[in-house]
Amino acid sequence: MTATDRLFDPKLAFVAVLAIAVTQYLVFVMSLLGVSQEFVFGGDFSVFWAAANETLAGRMADLYTQDGIAQALQTHNPGEALEGLTWQYPPHAGLVFSPIGWMPLPLAYAVWCLLGLSVYGLALHSVGLRDRVLIAALASIPVLLAFKTGQNALFTGALLIIAVFNARSKPVLAGAAAALLTIKPQLGFLLPVLFLAGGHWRAFAFASLGSLGLVGLSFGVFGLEAWSAFLSSVLSVSGSVASGEMPLYKMVNIYAAAQMLGLPDSLAIAIGGLACLSAIALMVWVTRNTEDNRWRYAALAGLTLFAAPYSYYYELALIVPALLFVLERGYQAGWLRFERELVATITVLCLALPGIPVRSGLSLSFVLMAMVVLIIGRRLKAELAPKPAPSLQML
Repeated sequence: MTATDRLFDPKLAFVAVLAIAVTQYLVFVMSLLGVSQEFVFGGDFSVFWAAANETLAGRMADLYTQDGIAQALQTHNPGEALEGLTWQYPPHAGLVFSPIGWMPLPLAYAVWCLLGLSVYGLALHSVGLRDRVLIAALASIPVLLAFKTGQNALFTGALLIIAVFNARSKPVLAGAAAALLTIKPQLGFLLPVLFLAGGHWRAFAFASLGSLGLVGLSFGVFGLEAWSAFLSSVLSVSGSVASGEMPLYKMVNIYAAAQMLGLPDSLAIAIGGLACLSAIALMVWVTRNTEDNRWRYAALAGLTLFAAPYSYYYELALIVPALLFVLERGYQAGWLRFERELVATITVLCLALPGIPVRSGLSLSFVLMAMVVLIIGRRLKAELAPKPAPSLQML
């Protein structure tokens, strides 16, 4: 065993992950207790909670204006410095989130975090991640980022895992997960590709029916006004991204990276569009060339965050299982050149996310995502490459 092998020994790596997690969670708990003046309790969860309250009060359409969500935040969470937050979810997301509006904010936030961790952990366990590997996944920095930001990445990550791994065996479950993922449609844009390329017609059908059902239910509850307001807000957000008003340095997709490099918006859109088309083509290729759901998921998670027009650093919980599949294969079959070193580098870089708030140049969020895509891409190429035919001597 070489010195490098000893450094990346699984037991030592597990201890290192736990040590990092303990340190970071102590800082997080201190922030919750009010030690840090810059920390806003609940983060983006405040928006979900305020939106849930407004949904229960029948005021969904008002949330899609900047003044509307600002007023809702001040009404339900006065005194907090919650500026620049928006509600960008389709109306049926309000129905999904509405139960948290029945609880006070501290309890709702605690339930949100614990439920998200439980659902995510169960999804990981269901696909074979057990014992130390499962603990390491739940202790990873992307999971903590979901807590700190109050975002829903643990839920969307679980839905993506369920949809991919159950497409053939449990199409109703896979379709239901895909339908629920329409609350954040940019994260599920490759699922129909996987379902169709893999011949999972029943999963595709149930996903379509479930999505239509959720949209129809929201129409019945909120009417056309809420959907009209939502579509107008989508155009507004797209303009904000194009103009650089949104925090592009927090985004992990290539479109935002092109914007930060100062490229003309038309060229950035072209690059983003090409990335989406390439992601679709690569997803078809991966799906057609392997039945192994681990590699299908790894490809889908990496390509989704990289190519989606709107994806943030706090959604990196989606790629945690993908990297664990890569590590598992590396330990079993041997490492690709610099593979484990790159994974270790990503682990360390996650501690600095979202990075320095700059308006131009290369962001840490995108650099990290590009490294993830490189790692997954190299491993997929190695695993799915055609195997050489046996020679006469072997026969």
